[in-house]
Amino acid sequence: MPSRHVGAESVSHWSDGGITRFYFGGSRCLRWAFGIVAAVTEGIRQLNTLPGLSENPSAVGLLKVQEQRVPIATSIVHRRQYRTTRDAVIPIHKMIQELESQGVVSKTHSPFNSPSWPVRKSEGEWRLTVDYRALNVVTPPLSAAMPDMLELQYELESKAAKWYATIDIANAFFSIPLAAECRPQFAFTWRGVQYTWNRLPQGWKHSPTICHGLIQTALEKGEAPEHLQYIDDIIVWGNTAAEVFEKGKEIIQILLEAGFAIKKSKVKGPAREIQFLGVKWQDGQRQIPTDVINKITAMSPPTNKKETQAFLGAIGFWRMHIPEYSQIVSPLYLVTRKKNDFH
Repeated sequence: MPSRHVGAESVSHWSDGGITRFYFGGSRCLRWAFGIVAAVTEGIRQLNTLPGLSENPSAVGLLKVQEQRVPIATSIVHRRQYRTTRDAVIPIHKMIQELESQGVVSKTHSPFNSPSWPVRKSEGEWRLTVDYRALNVVTPPLSAAMPDMLELQYELESKAAKWYATIDIANAFFSIPLAAECRPQFAFTWRGVQYTWNRLPQGWKHSPTICHGLIQTALEKGEAPEHLQYIDDIIVWGNTAAEVFEKGKEIIQILLEAGFAIKKSKVKGPAREIQFLGVKWQDGQRQIPTDVINKITAMSPPTNKKETQAFLGAIGFWRMHIPEYSQIVSPLYLVTRKKNDFH
């Protein structure tokens, strides 16, 4: 078992079946490798103390722009409603009532219909989405493009920052008003009543691109300080906590003035360690978050091709963070091929 020393700490590794495992000696290294260290924020003012942030878990803003004309489907799509899981009925019904009171949805009569599709979030709450897959097929393309997540990570890594802060806009899609003539295509049915979205819906193919572009425009118009943005997730960085606080404060003020809502719970930092786009950042470097490591290490060894494919799917997103990833997983990819048997 070879090892190398880093100051008073040591790093050991050994290989088993082509998979290299790393063990970090010393308590400081252990926290660094397998956990997000609690950021030292004592005496540092946090962005979530700023005025104007919402404590309402259902906070929705209204962007101060003209109602958006979006691509309209080239043919009518009408799909019957799926059977809804019993656990979702009460929370989704309450959610629709609240969205209606906020002006996000309204009752309608439309030849279009797509199935509502409640999704349980990781924290146990429900999200109202609609299955727009059939509608997406007949929706004209949009010329605008989304930024590449990997390119954003490379750019953030190049900053070699010491401090970070992140801002996540609350219900950003639902903050964007739709032109009346574009709304009928988004109709869905809930408990025998047809509704449609007055704001940009989740699940529609162009919603992320449109949302990203409008937030980007708002930030540019407000002359926001240097930042990176992916749809409604924004990160700022700097060499000091004070620098990051001022940058974050300015961006929050621009977004609130534009009409967006921001929840206190979705503003993080200034901190030396933070998560952005699912990746942990510390001292300008990317790391795999602890909860992801725990999920992967808790997976049972695959016993057939299907389980092998599932395992590769689970770790594939993190390939850029795993040294010699291709070499490590090459034997696993081989056994997933049709001509090969699983042994």
